[in-house]
Amino acid sequence: MNLTQQENSLIDETAPQVLERLDEKALKELQSRLRNAREKNFSLLRRQGAARVEAEGSRGAAQPANERRGEKVEVFDEALARVNERLDAVSSAE
Repeated sequence: MNLTQQENSLIDETAPQVLERLDEKALKELQSRLRNAREKNFSLLRRQGAARVEAEGSRGAAQPANERRGEKVEVFDEALARVNERLDAVSSAE
């Protein structure tokens, strides 16, 4: 995976042992940062994909070059799911 150092540290913040120590406010802030990172990468995935289709002439030929960006989006989706699950647990416990 080709995550930047900043992206890696953001993903590290979603480790279960880290999430357990966060309160609702901190979880919501983390959730927001993860959403922003996911949306940025998703937007880049779409734009780069469209540009590659235009350059390659077909979606099939353009897809391999965009796989890593798609993997990044998946990593952020999974991290966001962990945060959402923890946030639900914290919210329902109050």
